[in-house]
Amino acid sequence: MAEVCDVAESNGDCKNDDREFLCGVVEGFYGRPWTPEQRRDLFVKMKKMGLNAYMYAPKDDFKHRAYWRELYSVEEAEHLTSLIQAAAENDVTFFYALSPGLDITYSNPKEILSLKRKLEQVCQFGCSAFALLFDDIEPEISETDKEVYQSFAHAQVAVANEIFEYLSHPKFIFCPTEYCAARAIPNVQNSEYLNTIGQKLHLNIDIMWTGPKVISKEITIESIQELSEVLHRPPLIWDNLHANDYDQKRLFLGPYCGRSTELIPRLRGVLSNPNCEYETNFVPIHTLSQWSKCTIDGKRELNLSDSVSADIKLETENEFGSMEDLVSPMSPNTYHPKNALKIAIKDWMAEFYKAKNAFGRVISAPLVPTPIPACPLPVITSCFSTANVPTPAPAGRTSPVLDSSYQPLSSELVNSLIANTAPKESNNLEPMDCNPLPPSPKHSPTVENEIILETDSKPEDQAETVSKEEITEEMQTEPIDVVGNDSEGKQLAESDISLLIDLFYLPFEHGRGGIKILQEFHWLKSHGYIVCQSKRKGREPESPEVQEWLTRVAKFDNMTQAVGKLLMRLTFCPNRSLLYDLYPYIWDIKGVVSMLNSYLKWIALRRVPLPVSSLMSSPFTWFSKGYKETFMSGDQEPWAFLGGLTSELQHLLPLESVNDLFLYKPPEVPNNKIYTIRPYLPSDEAQVYGVCRRTCDDGMDGSEVFPEYPDLIGDKLVGHFLCLSPEYCFVVEDENGICGYALAALDARQLKTKCEMCWIPELLAKYPAPKKGNGEMLTPAEEIIAGFYNRQKIGPPEIVYVHHPSTLRMNILPTVSDPSVPKRMLTCILSTLKANGSHGVFVDVTVGDKNIVDFFSKLGFLEIAHPGFHVEDVFYMGRTF
Repeated sequence: MAEVCDVAESNGDCKNDDREFLCGVVEGFYGRPWTPEQRRDLFVKMKKMGLNAYMYAPKDDFKHRAYWRELYSVEEAEHLTSLIQAAAENDVTFFYALSPGLDITYSNPKEILSLKRKLEQVCQFGCSAFALLFDDIEPEISETDKEVYQSFAHAQVAVANEIFEYLSHPKFIFCPTEYCAARAIPNVQNSEYLNTIGQKLHLNIDIMWTGPKVISKEITIESIQELSEVLHRPPLIWDNLHANDYDQKRLFLGPYCGRSTELIPRLRGVLSNPNCEYETNFVPIHTLSQWSKCTIDGKRELNLSDSVSADIKLETENEFGSMEDLVSPMSPNTYHPKNALKIAIKDWMAEFYKAKNAFGRVISAPLVPTPIPACPLPVITSCFSTANVPTPAPAGRTSPVLDSSYQPLSSELVNSLIANTAPKESNNLEPMDCNPLPPSPKHSPTVENEIILETDSKPEDQAETVSKEEITEEMQTEPIDVVGNDSEGKQLAESDISLLIDLFYLPFEHGRGGIKILQEFHWLKSHGYIVCQSKRKGREPESPEVQEWLTRVAKFDNMTQAVGKLLMRLTFCPNRSLLYDLYPYIWDIKGVVSMLNSYLKWIALRRVPLPVSSLMSSPFTWFSKGYKETFMSGDQEPWAFLGGLTSELQHLLPLESVNDLFLYKPPEVPNNKIYTIRPYLPSDEAQVYGVCRRTCDDGMDGSEVFPEYPDLIGDKLVGHFLCLSPEYCFVVEDENGICGYALAALDARQLKTKCEMCWIPELLAKYPAPKKGNGEMLTPAEEIIAGFYNRQKIGPPEIVYVHHPSTLRMNILPTVSDPSVPKRMLTCILSTLKANGSHGVFVDVTVGDKNIVDFFSKLGFLEIAHPGFHVEDVFYMGRTF
């Protein structure tokens, strides 16, 4: 294959000026591809919204990228043909993309023949639009290719032009390796690679571009003008604004923004690469559609920056201001993100109540810690997500090695054309049985007939296909007030959807509701000392400062309730597919918000005078100097701030280096099981003793061991915590009552002293010493009582206290199968201990209690070595924080 000529200068049949503006979706993310059913549903929605282009490019579909040479089987061909036909029926152009860049030898005729055969096969399926993608690859060619081609760019252009000619000039898209300004070496204007692509790539081949960054906050007119001069054509934007495949804790549900409508005549088109979770993309796609039809930039017209001074603008407002800031009504051809969002929310509401089963398999994402952002920030080597392919950093910038724990959400290659088309509630368990909740007669929402889609199985029949054993438990930490038996309390309102979007807004900004939660907790935590140091005497009125704090903590409790109601109402929606996509994210942030609420309730009890120093934030939080500005600037890629709002809230707790406690596997099946974590109250004593009895035998029920003394084991294991250190005690309860506890003492030495002085004498008075004749065996209860009278082995050795000054007793009933419950409880306990100066906690474990050892090991506890101290039946485990 010969060197390419300067086609960009001499091509006479260029039709760039009169071709239709491409606007739609590219399925180009890493992770679980969408199912064929979801793609068909997308085409229907796209027609309704007036979108005209879809690109098939799922990174983890093995015949798209890793095994691009392999032809499709007969069955695969039928499915792909069906998709192409479905797109055509909905006036959507189906672009079939291949990514051969990982291992192609550009100068090998056999490789080019493989490309031709593959694309020719797809041509026979009815496809007339194609794309070659060269992103996420090493920017070097092999020694063999260097003998033929002058550069990397020349090799790619030669292949693309030859394929374009072979297919007789179809609609064709090319994705370069330097796909954004940050990747252009040394810059866009002087990039040898981009200039070669622009000069030598056929002018009727469109070139993709992501903007100044991989994920660009804004794309300016000036930057597009500069790029168009280099490429000799207007670019086609591959827009990653709503892509979330680099962060498993974030969804992006906010409106399309940061791109002026004045860009439209300067672009070939825009394809949005949205969230991996198909059902979550309604608002991003809907607002993109609105944007594409407008000619006036509403944000610029309103000129909010001039009318509202930045100095007096509420911090809770994002760059677009509040909803009330908008001029209403706006002309139909004016685009403003807030107005577009309001319109999209109204249309999205109906989607929640369309009866739809959850299709396809679920690929469980690995649990990845959320690191605290650090500088210098990493240079990620992927156009659309993270990829484990090293690449040189742009000039003048270092490229530190990524944390070894950081990885894409899924590295599993799958076949996205042949999927199990049975809904998740069917008896076919391949590859995963993900049954929906049976709609309870009490909880079935009233749904208008006109918004219900027909499905293969009727919603009324779903209740028969699920068993109680298949329902896993969910962690919530607040009781949710759902209105009686009527459906009003279970119906989602627009305010619920607005809150949902605020919690998962955009890569470079949190929604207004999310900011309010951040700000309220930060203020309450920072001013908690006011309440803790204010001891109310009799009926003496509270000081104005305390009253303000109590008023605002009640407001935060209402915010927590609102998140809980959102989650609760979502589980009643007939659209199970949408529920399955949203649930893990809302479940996670709900648990975090509730932990914060539990911490505030602990402060409100005024049991411990918090030092002011304990209320200072860690170095990397939303309120740290420069942090928010850096986050919102768009100067850094958003994966520098992993975890989104969920992570920002976690970092406000007075804990560091406990990322493991924030790793939870969401329930595989959404459900309404509620757990409430709260501070211990004196009225809880009997139930705490009951839990102690039912977990005292290596985590199992030991009630039958001490029938004559039902409180004995509680007196031994938990009574001294409840009596001498109630201020550091928490319980968790469900609808049946308390089902677990976490009891701690800030100063373990002090607890030991108090126990010997106060608690043991109480026990000696309560339980007489056992009297047995020679040769008579003591019962288990009598052995415990005898231990009260034999005190020489009380307490751990001094070495344990060095790094673990606090002590803990924690048990959860076996009926609580959700692993997030003990983690969230421990987080609450550690937060209270850390706030008062502790840095480590230990537990004593009976030798042979394998279940207890496993329980604490999963919570990050390790055995504490104590040379020279030998106890036959006890050892100690600890963790620092």
